[in-house]
Amino acid sequence: MASLRTFLDSLPDEEILRFEEPIELDYTPTALVLELEKQQKFPVLRFESPNGYDMPVVANLFANRDRIARIAGAPDAASFNETWLRAENNPIPPRMVESGPVQEVVFTGDDVDVQTLPISRHFKADAGRYIGSGILVCKDPDTGVRNLSFQRLQMKGRNRFGASLHSRGHIWDHWLRAQKRGKNLEVAVVIGAHPAIYLAAGAKVAMEVDEFDIAGGLLGKPVDLVKCQTIDIEVPAEAEIVIEGELLADVAEDEGPYGEYTGYSTFRSTRNVFVVKAVTRRAKPIYFDLIPGNSSEHLLLGRCAKEAHVFERLREVIPDVKALNYPKSGTHFHAYVSLEKRAEGQARHALMLLFGLDAYLKLAIVVDEDIDIYNEEDILFALATRFQADTDLFVVPKVFCNRLDPSAVDGMSAKMGIDATISKDFDADRIALPPEAIERAKAALEKLMP
Repeated sequence: MASLRTFLDSLPDEEILRFEEPIELDYTPTALVLELEKQQKFPVLRFESPNGYDMPVVANLFANRDRIARIAGAPDAASFNETWLRAENNPIPPRMVESGPVQEVVFTGDDVDVQTLPISRHFKADAGRYIGSGILVCKDPDTGVRNLSFQRLQMKGRNRFGASLHSRGHIWDHWLRAQKRGKNLEVAVVIGAHPAIYLAAGAKVAMEVDEFDIAGGLLGKPVDLVKCQTIDIEVPAEAEIVIEGELLADVAEDEGPYGEYTGYSTFRSTRNVFVVKAVTRRAKPIYFDLIPGNSSEHLLLGRCAKEAHVFERLREVIPDVKALNYPKSGTHFHAYVSLEKRAEGQARHALMLLFGLDAYLKLAIVVDEDIDIYNEEDILFALATRFQADTDLFVVPKVFCNRLDPSAVDGMSAKMGIDATISKDFDADRIALPPEAIERAKAALEKLMP
């Protein structure tokens, strides 16, 4: 069965860093992940005995592109876009089952206490302990179509969370419509499912699309779902933990600050309140903790499906677009595009289309095919030698953007497009070596530095 634990069991031992001794959960996993990133190491972390809790904690699952490719069923990172688009275009709907491991243990009423879960603090300025790894499952109040998304949840007591629906996405729309009718919005929070379901939950798709269908496309089979115990929502039968409850219609409370993907702590919040009605889980669950802030895990999970989707939309209009990269350094605000340019003005066309496809973007750079868009030193080389600011740059002021950008003004930002491609009058050739010389050098170095 497709679950978090079956995927973890499939990983080679060298890809998992295990901590057998008791360990303090507040801040420690975050500090470990960020220290490992400095060394360009991205193992899955598994804490077997977190202090004060009776279940292991796993983190850093989505920290590199090769592992994400395996999650999606792609042979390598270069094949992810093709694999993702195939799943998006060939969805497999979920199927209902009578029962599943996620409901082996059920707590309702006075027995509910989310404080027994290993929910931790991640950054010094965080307002409290946060769930950032929960997939929020709700339904469109009019159509009943399920929606999967990620929203931060601040633990405030045994059955209460502060919530920020900060993406202003589909769940925000669903809550607004429920609120206008004076009704709470039923929501289930899934913690620890097969990582393909996490990839699907991060997708930017139409409101009428059920992300469980995309997860089925990635897995090549339907996701098994069970009915929740106290609300009219369906959740993965093989999940580790589910928190059932409601986003209240007419109650608002302060929430935050929280360390967001921008690399800053933010007070910005929709100030929603989530009240818990039940907690269901496996008899011996694994807790998945998604490291927030601008960690590689947080950023890659948020952008890998978006890269595939935006790339395909770009290529539909401009077939000469060859690749698209959202670099970690730009959080979600920068993008680099590789283009086989055939005419002047084509780069600007691509830039304007890209800004229209992704409201988060503030800076986009188009380069020629010989520039490696995954190597920022190569991008800077293109800027240094192929770009003139007075002719190759344009700025569009006061455009709608993501409100978590700390530099935004009234929810608006400027968009800067840069054409760093070779112009028709360019008369220099990039230095190069014969391929056989490169192979000789590699062979010689292999002997001296095996």
